[in-house]
Amino acid sequence: MIKGLQLPPRLLVGLSGGADSVALLLLLKETDAELTAVHVNHGLRGERSDGDEAFVRALCEEKRVPLLVYRAEPPENPGEGWARQVRYGFFRQAMAACGADALALAHHRDDQAETLLLHLLRGSGLSGLTGMAADTLMEGMRVLRPLLTVSRAELRAILMEKGQTWREDDSNADPRYLRNALRADILPRLEQLAPGAAQRIASAASLLAEDEAVLAALTDAFLKAHPGCALPIDALQAQQKGMQRRILRAWWAGAACPREERGLSAEQTEALCGLLEAPAAQRCNLPGGWYGQRGWTHLHLISPEGAKPIPEMPAADSPLLRLEHWTGDPGDGKTCQAMPRAWLADCTVRSRRRGDFIRPFGSEGRQSLQDYFVNRRVDAAFRDSVPLLCRGSEVLLCGGVGAGAMNRQNEADDPVLVRWEQDFPWRRG
Repeated sequence: MIKGLQLPPRLLVGLSGGADSVALLLLLKETDAELTAVHVNHGLRGERSDGDEAFVRALCEEKRVPLLVYRAEPPENPGEGWARQVRYGFFRQAMAACGADALALAHHRDDQAETLLLHLLRGSGLSGLTGMAADTLMEGMRVLRPLLTVSRAELRAILMEKGQTWREDDSNADPRYLRNALRADILPRLEQLAPGAAQRIASAASLLAEDEAVLAALTDAFLKAHPGCALPIDALQAQQKGMQRRILRAWWAGAACPREERGLSAEQTEALCGLLEAPAAQRCNLPGGWYGQRGWTHLHLISPEGAKPIPEMPAADSPLLRLEHWTGDPGDGKTCQAMPRAWLADCTVRSRRRGDFIRPFGSEGRQSLQDYFVNRRVDAAFRDSVPLLCRGSEVLLCGGVGAGAMNRQNEADDPVLVRWEQDFPWRRG
């Protein structure tokens, strides 16, 4: 009955006392896995919740399965979201307590069909229409769903054959919940119209999951090539619109998404995607006080705290610089630059400050660093991250941007080649 999954040695089994989870426990008892059950009493149904707990305790004692029970204190107006959050929080505690390798849940083929229909009604894209994965990571846990190819009717038949009772959750019949309406009305009607509908819907979810895996791999490869909170606009614009949206959602989830936020809404995704064609400096609001900003060269995710300043250090001690023997190379001014060794004694490496100025190499006079960055089209979001080699308020080198006034070097100056030890996404040319 349990096919296609390589079970790890130690499993934590989510056991509500309902038919599906009881069937899962009995089926897993027939494998070589070492089992521990976990039951969460949400406290939402009074005596019936306590009855579920008592049933689960008796079942596990009879089957000689270790059991961990957690009791929640429901708030004044609990909802499905609260129940799920509490449940998975206790699951994490149980995983740590028993040292399990994975959590096994009893979602089955009909649940999968309901999930696809539910997501379809909510307007989900491909990711949502893949349904539930048989083996996935959720909230830091490996979660297995060994019954996704088995129907609800088959699981009840197994229990009846074994003479095993279970608990019915009367809230599952409440038609106010959309999933319950799908289960009680829509899917049975679809089965009447097209026998085997649930199986075919679940199979469609499996096929879509294969396509999703291909696109997810392409997205992952793109983000690995461009890590961090800034993505090159030209690389994004080269993608199809659908891939742009996918990349931006995954970028947010991996680079910035606050823990309490699940992801971008469709509207937020479109607003972020719209910045690709917007003028430089335009922005859009994102969850958690973050915002997206369009630069000249990159699209940025900017946190409420902004960029971390570079701590000021003497140039000779800064891990951002490497000093090399001079062989006559004057340097390009962006990644490396030759300069008199004696100058370094008075220099520090830091990020920008009010009042900084530079005398650009090859130009007359001086500019404020702000004007210099604007003239060199350094995105505003990058400017606090540019490492500077300074003497007081004068900037001698801007990492990845350019150099200040530098005389031609000769041996008498005892030159040294100063090389920046990092990549500069804002570098142009």
